[in-house]
Amino acid sequence: MTPALPKLQVLAAWRSWSQRFQKPLLALALALFVAGSIWSIHSLQLPLQQLNGTALAMLLGLSPLTMVYSGVGLQLMARAAGTRIAMGPSITTSALANLAEALPLPGGAIVRTGALMKAGAGLGEGAGLVLLTAVLWIMLGALGAGLAVLGTAQTAGWALVGLGLIGTLVSTGWLWRQAGPLLTLLILLHRLSGIALIALRLYLAFLVLGLTVPFVQSLPLVLALIAGSAAAIAPAGLGISEALAALAATAVAVPPAAAFLAVGLDRVMNMLVSGAVALVPLMQVRRAPLAADRGSGDA
Repeated sequence: MTPALPKLQVLAAWRSWSQRFQKPLLALALALFVAGSIWSIHSLQLPLQQLNGTALAMLLGLSPLTMVYSGVGLQLMARAAGTRIAMGPSITTSALANLAEALPLPGGAIVRTGALMKAGAGLGEGAGLVLLTAVLWIMLGALGAGLAVLGTAQTAGWALVGLGLIGTLVSTGWLWRQAGPLLTLLILLHRLSGIALIALRLYLAFLVLGLTVPFVQSLPLVLALIAGSAAAIAPAGLGISEALAALAATAVAVPPAAAFLAVGLDRVMNMLVSGAVALVPLMQVRRAPLAADRGSGDA
């Protein structure tokens, strides 16, 4: 139990720092997001009537699949910790984790770690698995982004490939020691399918804006979305993912303004669905006392 104490101290310090600067960080993030969105809409000269409604509906319909994907990820982490979480609670927890990332602290990581601890994992084990899978997620994204930009930006491309390859090997090796070969392979395949899922979401988001961006060209934007969301200094990487995507877009011949809007649109759709999913257990909790009161009244 002793190794867990430093983690608690670091978490407490991080929480204290984030609470102290929460309002200015939130204001800065919102300002960046709003200003970037206005700039992007103005640059693209995009009237609302030209938006692709069918693609927007498909993007919204894809969000529940993202929730299922996140739930499966939590289940795999639970199995790696030697315990289990049912699919329903894992999806609800993942939705709550997505909403918790709207705080300027690692809210999503805290929610997932708490769920693993509730299922029987230790603090150090749960936090380690959440961190390790997040690092693997980022490294795979870096590897894909590096391969995508090798033709246009070789120096940056090889740097990302090297970082992604080394990071993936280290993360995979660590997981292998903790969870064994089968679960490591399943987690690796799960993360790879997640990158493909984000690329598909971004493809649809670009279609909403009237643009077609091939899968390979979207990989640097996938990394931007992942890296921005991993930043705990702004709410869910608000504005950061979009700004990184606008910067990365120049390497793959995608309009930066369109990249900013596509990533922002994808974020809004996922947050809406996460909120809807997270409300289900909350509504059940509120209804339970009412049902109990009615039952006692009938008696």
